[in-house]
Amino acid sequence: MDPRFQPISWLQKKKFQAYLVGNQARNNLLGVKYDPKDIDIATSALPDQIITILRDQGIIPGVVDDQFGVVTFQWQGNEYEVTTFRKDIYDTQFNHIRRTPSSIEFIDDVKQDAQRRDLTINAIYWDPASEQYLDPVSGKKDLKDGVIRFVGDPEIRIKEDPIRVLRAVRFKFSLGFKYDPKTRKALKELGHMVHKISAPSLKKEYQKIQNLPNYHLARKELRLFGVLPRL
Repeated sequence: MDPRFQPISWLQKKKFQAYLVGNQARNNLLGVKYDPKDIDIATSALPDQIITILRDQGIIPGVVDDQFGVVTFQWQGNEYEVTTFRKDIYDTQFNHIRRTPSSIEFIDDVKQDAQRRDLTINAIYWDPASEQYLDPVSGKKDLKDGVIRFVGDPEIRIKEDPIRVLRAVRFKFSLGFKYDPKTRKALKELGHMVHKISAPSLKKEYQKIQNLPNYHLARKELRLFGVLPRL
């Protein structure tokens, strides 16, 4: 196992489930390089249990967000974000600030954790020790077929967090994929909702799209979806 993934084994030795999710799992399946300094771990361990395990390794946590179950730390030059499996519960009118569900419920079911994620290709869980993948929402098939698809109902995913519009566009153009028809329909109908997002959050995600070599194509799509004004 890659030495950078040792924190996975620390959690597993304490009988917790622990997986790489997102960047590492997706790109490993695609056979492309991933950012070793941006390592996301999903686990059944609660934040205080994660902190205890880190301190046993002589590591002082960085940011600890007990509400969302997120613990960050640095180790051997790498940056880690460890998140407890959880269920995000939103009010049915979606009268919330971005990334702030009505309530959070910590769970120990990885399949349920997958349901809160944005895209199927970002909901693949990889155990680098056993080289096994958990694929609750068929993200591996979408990777193989080159499809960008929201997890579950695409309209609900966007209403929960409109920044997902920009993420969908970014992944489409960075990977050279195509949209699932239902996902594209939701993007076109609800893309304007990104304007509810705070300016700093919007700018951060938009800059990632601007850095793409095919930004001129992505820009046309952002206009089509109502994110940018049409000329």
